[in-house]
Amino acid sequence: MRDYKEICGFSVKIIPQKPDYLPISQEEFVQKTLEAWTHGDEDSRISAVFRGGAREWEALWNDESYTVRGVVAYFASEEYQLKLVYDPITPVRDRLAIYGTDKVRLALLERGEPDKIVMKNIAKYGNITVRHRLVQAAWDKPDILFPCVRYLPASDLEKLLGHPRMDIRMEAALHGSIDQCSRVLAMTSGTKDFFLTFMRDDLIEHRRELEKVDNAINFGKTITRKKQEMELST
Repeated sequence: MRDYKEICGFSVKIIPQKPDYLPISQEEFVQKTLEAWTHGDEDSRISAVFRGGAREWEALWNDESYTVRGVVAYFASEEYQLKLVYDPITPVRDRLAIYGTDKVRLALLERGEPDKIVMKNIAKYGNITVRHRLVQAAWDKPDILFPCVRYLPASDLEKLLGHPRMDIRMEAALHGSIDQCSRVLAMTSGTKDFFLTFMRDDLIEHRRELEKVDNAINFGKTITRKKQEMELST
């Protein structure tokens, strides 16, 4: 029988039953086991994070191993996730963006998160408030803002139609409405920029797809209305 269990790709140790000859309770045995793991090798410390609680998280949130800190970012409570907002290792902060609370994501934005992958995951997993704040934080950082656009709500897409960078406007329209597509296409009519021309082709295709959906919906509504009118007339 294995003495560990796979959790999120980690081999996490299973706390064993207390041997009968030890004159302590099972609860005391568990506490002593976790304490030993907290000061053990990396695998033991990871197991302590998963099997333990606040005491273990307090001891390990600033561990020398970024893998252990990453597990704390994934599994620990908001209190300890917030302690990791300034962690120098990007994958640790990325776990906060994915698995943290929205308060943690806002804290990452407030500290001026510099990594575009972390920012993209903040946009992907954050609530509306977080996404609004992200647009403000990344407004002057188009390379960071660009990959986040697809996750933004309609109100932020509309705001981005006024962005100084045309590629940001086009990316916003590419995830927006028929009206937004049409307005941005008008803005880029006659552009000589190769990249913008390429994006413009995508935007035209996106508008066509939206129009197909809109026509199908309206056709369905028309059929339903005519059916109702016929039923009322009989």
